[in-house]
Amino acid sequence: MRYNVLRMPDNRDSGSIRLPLQSLKPAPAAGHTPRAGTRTGKRGRDKNFVALTEKVFGILEAFSENPQAPLSLDEVTHAVGLAKTTVHRLLYSMSKIGYIARNEQTGDYILAPKFFDLGRAVLPYQRISALAKPLLENLRLRCGESVHVGVLDKGLITYIAVIESQNPYRCAAVPGEYNYAHSTALGKCLLAALSEDEIDAIIQQHGLPKLARNTITSGAALLEELRKIREQGVAINNEENIDGVICVAAPIYENAGRPIAAISVSGPAIRMELIVDPVKEEVRRVAARVSNMLGYNAGGSAGGVPPVASGHASTIP
Repeated sequence: MRYNVLRMPDNRDSGSIRLPLQSLKPAPAAGHTPRAGTRTGKRGRDKNFVALTEKVFGILEAFSENPQAPLSLDEVTHAVGLAKTTVHRLLYSMSKIGYIARNEQTGDYILAPKFFDLGRAVLPYQRISALAKPLLENLRLRCGESVHVGVLDKGLITYIAVIESQNPYRCAAVPGEYNYAHSTALGKCLLAALSEDEIDAIIQQHGLPKLARNTITSGAALLEELRKIREQGVAINNEENIDGVICVAAPIYENAGRPIAAISVSGPAIRMELIVDPVKEEVRRVAARVSNMLGYNAGGSAGGVPPVASGHASTIP
């Protein structure tokens, strides 16, 4: 079972309210797992660390100085400091799954297109986080609640950026965690841009499990909700994912007009229900600003999005 936390201001879990989150991916193993490239072996003795991972990433790093240049087996072996037979087997395995290519005439190796495709897939999300950070921090300051950015990945929402509220009693996800799309404001924002066939495929894969008192569990009801979201340009999760939590979200568009992410403000219902309408406007404006920064031009007119008021304490009553 995964857990999300309404975090309290101290650093102890004993003061936190733990809220169940569906087991969408395995919980991390106990203990600290070093990053790739951190050598352990005899020094570390970390039972959770898989030494083969370090070797694979060591080979990838050998190509980093000039990613387009081929390397011979001897050059890779020298760069990573492993036995030539080990390097050969790893390169062979990496070529079988498409991340390394071998020139059959020269015997040299080079990074394959699949490797660069992986990087291109991640880059837009990194760009969103980097571009949007000042706006997200200001949004958190103005609304007083936690701000999230999420993307739709394989029918689920993945959180790619989280800025926690400074309130003593607050709710926040963890970057990299997954959640259902039908029960979250972020998810409904992005589902609203899909066709009915695409939505149906996601329902078939993940279902519509009831997670809280107001979770939408009917396909027809979800489609009606998405229709309203398209009209309003904003989605609300009114205690649909976690009892006692309300969330408001708006989509982020890339330059071709396709929603690629969404921004949300989440907080305890006891506070959020008093400010939902102004929060909707704030979230919508910030999402539009980020969309403009990514090259999206709503209505074909540059600079048409009103500026977001800058850094001061919340003006929302």
